[in-house]
Amino acid sequence: FDAAKSAALAISLLDWREYGAAYAREMAATAKALAQCLQAEGIGLFAEERGFTSSHQFAALAAPWGGGQAAAKKLRRAGFLACGIGLPTERVAGDINGLRIGTPELVRRGMTVDDMPRLANLIARALNANDPDGMAAEVREWRGTFSGLHFIRP
Repeated sequence: FDAAKSAALAISLLDWREYGAAYAREMAATAKALAQCLQAEGIGLFAEERGFTSSHQFAALAAPWGGGQAAAKKLRRAGFLACGIGLPTERVAGDINGLRIGTPELVRRGMTVDDMPRLANLIARALNANDPDGMAAEVREWRGTFSGLHFIRP
């Protein structure tokens, strides 16, 4: 028994009871908007024929960057967190073929559908950059404009 973990879980469940439905709707709407904006930036996405996603996450086709893990590492250098994911599509030698992008923390920090064009542009630029480290300061500065935590009890 760990009292701290139990207390944290209890607080999280209270937040979910009060804000969970709205948080889930916002995560799904933000994921769909980000996917659409990334497609407009020229990023290939999985499940286009199904609208990319109906949840809090979606996947990009990562072959252009050497695979999902390679793409995630490139994004990390620019200040983004993502991860590789296997998709039922053409394989990528030496890596997995997809890049998973989720929106829970974006929404928790206050980003909305209206912020997704800028975020998509930053992500696309980072993926296609020769030196994504050079974008880290720009990403950090923009991320700093989102303060506080949302969808939690005061």
